[in-house]
Amino acid sequence: MTTTTSSSVPRRPFNARPIYRGLQLLALPRPWLHTVLSAAKRLTVREQIAQRAALAKALPEPAPEAIALDEDRACRQFLPAELPGAIETAQRCAELYAAFRARGEGEALLQRNRNKPFLLSLVAGNEFAQHPDLLRFAVARPLLDAASRYLGTVPIVEGMALWWTPPNESSKSSQAWHIDELAPRQVKVQLNCLEVTAEQGPLHYIPAQRSQQARTALGHNSGRISDAAVEGSGAIRDVERVLGPEGSGVILDSSRCLHYGSRGNTHDRLVLTFHYMPLDAPTETRYKLQLPALPSACGDLDAMQRLALGFG
Repeated sequence: MTTTTSSSVPRRPFNARPIYRGLQLLALPRPWLHTVLSAAKRLTVREQIAQRAALAKALPEPAPEAIALDEDRACRQFLPAELPGAIETAQRCAELYAAFRARGEGEALLQRNRNKPFLLSLVAGNEFAQHPDLLRFAVARPLLDAASRYLGTVPIVEGMALWWTPPNESSKSSQAWHIDELAPRQVKVQLNCLEVTAEQGPLHYIPAQRSQQARTALGHNSGRISDAAVEGSGAIRDVERVLGPEGSGVILDSSRCLHYGSRGNTHDRLVLTFHYMPLDAPTETRYKLQLPALPSACGDLDAMQRLALGFG
């Protein structure tokens, strides 16, 4: 059993996901939805947003070799040696996966998720309260600092999941080119928990500026984009794949970088994914992380790390 600390819980904005999904049915423009819902959230947590912005502004400039996101690309792959704890975190996730397989629960999970059998969560959202070592990695300072500098605020780890992708032959939903439309900007981290080769259906992405050029040429505002359209735009030449050993991965703005993954793999893929989002992001992920209390194993986290997990 995981024990908890008595850390204070700063006020968080209202959960806008039901409102966002309802307004989407009215076919309202997405930029309008983002603007209105973010403004409404800011009214409820104005002081905390100012505090988070001040902390981000006070961060020193990153070293040349540090993990960082620039405005043009908004993406950066990393190797295990660049990120302390990456290998240990990947191995811990692999242990959870091995235990899941040993229990013979794969087929039951597939049956419960027939609409999206290519992306199955073994741990999601508040279930991570039982895995404080993984929570600690989600607020590792090299990643958190990179996201804070890029977003201009200390973000919330808004959603988190350990994803299993079994072999599949589909190319639907998030297996097609898209951007994550939950916010104008967000930072997604994806950690390879097993070695990822072309046979594991790796994440494919296009750097932000080149993605925007392709989207403008295609008149894309939302939804999926076909391979043929991306190829016709010329952006196919700029595609990068997240390949590498356990503990490698990528940090990118998935709201600006076109991407897809989990497609056509012949071997299992296992990745730990989490999203850094501004506190006033217009809506939330479907695997939202909002812990009722901070696990005691996270009691020594610093102020920025606690804020990123939603605690003071």
